[in-house]
Amino acid sequence: MSILYLDIGNSHIKLAQKKGIEWEIIYKASNGSSKNISEVIKEFPNTELIVISSVRRDILNKLLEDLHFVDVKVLTTTLIDRVNLDYKSPETLGMDRFLTCYGAISATDNDVICIDAGTACTVDWITNEGIYRGGIIMPGLKLFYKAIDNEFPELPSVEYHLPHNWPGKTTAESVQWGTGGAFIMAIDGFIRKYLEHIDTEADLFITGGDSLYLMENLQSSLNVHHRPYLLFDGMEKFWKDQENIT
Repeated sequence: MSILYLDIGNSHIKLAQKKGIEWEIIYKASNGSSKNISEVIKEFPNTELIVISSVRRDILNKLLEDLHFVDVKVLTTTLIDRVNLDYKSPETLGMDRFLTCYGAISATDNDVICIDAGTACTVDWITNEGIYRGGIIMPGLKLFYKAIDNEFPELPSVEYHLPHNWPGKTTAESVQWGTGGAFIMAIDGFIRKYLEHIDTEADLFITGGDSLYLMENLQSSLNVHHRPYLLFDGMEKFWKDQENIT
């Protein structure tokens, strides 16, 4: 069966296909400027199924109207066995958070702390038994910088890297520590908090648009994995597991 995987995020739509063991992004656009995704999918006439993960109900509903010519499967939290959810409000849980974790545990025998550094940044925990324990949602890296630019126009705009000096010796360095530094230190603190509760070995998985920034600046004693397509790994694994159940 030829399957395409569609990720509808907060800011972007990404369409991917699996080629061997590698993922290929065949279409990416911002939610506000994307062309009709149905026309893109028609360029792949052998497609039999579209598997979708979405955090935007408005965009999903519109797309479902357009995708009448192909089978569609939307992955939602209602499909998760409740024994695998240690979460008090599963109806509000973003399925992408669960799926990134689900993709990670297929690559390790340990518990996983999973960071998805996108428009929003999530830091979640899933056990090696596949039980999702919850997590945090915080502004993504770019929102830290936008807050400074929007609210403090007299402060200088700065590049996205951390100074070698500590503390900042110029106003620009001080802004860099207060934006990128705050982002890194917050995540580092969350990881340390998780490790107080994890009584087994744990791996750290990092994905998302700002994952390389984290890889460069985050210091961790854990085994760190950089997986740019972790959500698609989770979508594929979850869909295949669902097929085996049914």
